[in-house]
Amino acid sequence: MKSFVLSSAAALLLATGVAHADSTHTDNWYASILGGASFDPALMAGGSLHDMDAGYNLGARVGYGLDNILPMKGWSAEAELFYNQAGYKRDTGFSHLASTSFMGNLVYHLDTGSPLRLYGGAGLGAVNDRVGGSVSDSSTVFGWQALGGLEYPVSQDMTLFTEYRYQNAHDANIGALTGVGNTSNNISVGMKFSL
Repeated sequence: MKSFVLSSAAALLLATGVAHADSTHTDNWYASILGGASFDPALMAGGSLHDMDAGYNLGARVGYGLDNILPMKGWSAEAELFYNQAGYKRDTGFSHLASTSFMGNLVYHLDTGSPLRLYGGAGLGAVNDRVGGSVSDSSTVFGWQALGGLEYPVSQDMTLFTEYRYQNAHDANIGALTGVGNTSNNISVGMKFSL
C-alpha cells in the first residue's frame, strides 16, 4: 500500500515538474487540490451488504487542456490521486474501509458564456481498497469513476470548484474477505491553479 501511494504521488509530482519546466505561463497546464465528504451506500464484503457512516475524501490532480490538440474545444486530460475513508455503522469486526485511487480522467469543460462553468468526465485506473480492524489488509483492483461539477474563476490563475464523484471498484480480495465491492459517492470542494 505504501509503495502504491508513494509511486502515485511521485507520478503527480513528475507531471507537475514537467509543467513547470516550460518557462512560459500557459493555461494548458493546471493543478487542483480538493476534499470533502464521502458516502458509501453499497459496500459488499464477504457476500453481504454493510452500512457505512459518512466519511471524508482528499485528492490532488494535474491536468492539461487539449484545445491545441483536439478540434473540439473544452477537453482536458488529468492524472489524479484520490483518497476516501468511511467507518462501519455496526460492529462487524472492521473499523473502516479506505480506498486510494490513481486515475486518468478525460474531462469536458462547458463554456456557459458566464464566469460560472460546468464540467463533467470519467476516469479509469487502479484502486487500492483497504479494511482496518480485526482483518487489516488491502488489495488493488481496476476501478472507474464519473465526475461533474461547477467552477468559478476568482483570479486569472485560480478557480474555485465543487464537484460530485461516483467511484466504483469491485472484486477485491482483502485477506479472508472475498468479492469486496467499494462504491462511493463523494462531494468535494477545491481550488484549481493555472501552471
